[in-house]
Amino acid sequence: MRRSSGLVAMAVVVAALPASAANAPIADKPVPPKVGDVFEYQKRFVSIDCPRWEVKAVGQDGYNILQCGDNMAYIDVGSGTLTRIVANNKPLFEFKPYSPTLSFPLELGKKWAGKYDGYRSDQAASWKSEVSCEVKAFETVKVPAGEFEAYRIACADNWDALPFHGTADSTFWYAPKIGTVVKNVNAADSAFDYELAAYHVK
Repeated sequence: MRRSSGLVAMAVVVAALPASAANAPIADKPVPPKVGDVFEYQKRFVSIDCPRWEVKAVGQDGYNILQCGDNMAYIDVGSGTLTRIVANNKPLFEFKPYSPTLSFPLELGKKWAGKYDGYRSDQAASWKSEVSCEVKAFETVKVPAGEFEAYRIACADNWDALPFHGTADSTFWYAPKIGTVVKNVNAADSAFDYELAAYHVK
């Protein structure tokens, strides 16, 4: 009797889950992009007025490299996250060793943490951070590029820029179908918000 009650309770829990959550796949590290793939964003990188980013190199010295105008974005191959953006060989942003906001494979309930040193040239700001993230849901998200089944990831960025410190909360939606974050909302600074507007992959 006790076992059957437990099974009934489990069935009720499963029935209460959204259909997409019940069928959430485990998202392994995405297939590398191809040279020539294009991702267009609304406000992709803060302070950089450049929406169309084209893949220029894959796996070069451990990075996938995207270009928009004179701006080059270096994405760490292992983590799939940003390490730096440079323009005319001058750093605009840096996240050393990388921004730890993704950790593959992704699955519901997964938690992780990581540290990085940050730099932002437009504010002449440097800081140290410890980030903790959790996969909260697998759900449909709508952005200008369309609707995607995506993992919703919540991150808390505990930053320290002496004598100041604080926590910046952000939420990402990662779409396994195209292997990239399609939306980001930053509760502390809307300048970091972005959405995927269009994409063209080979």
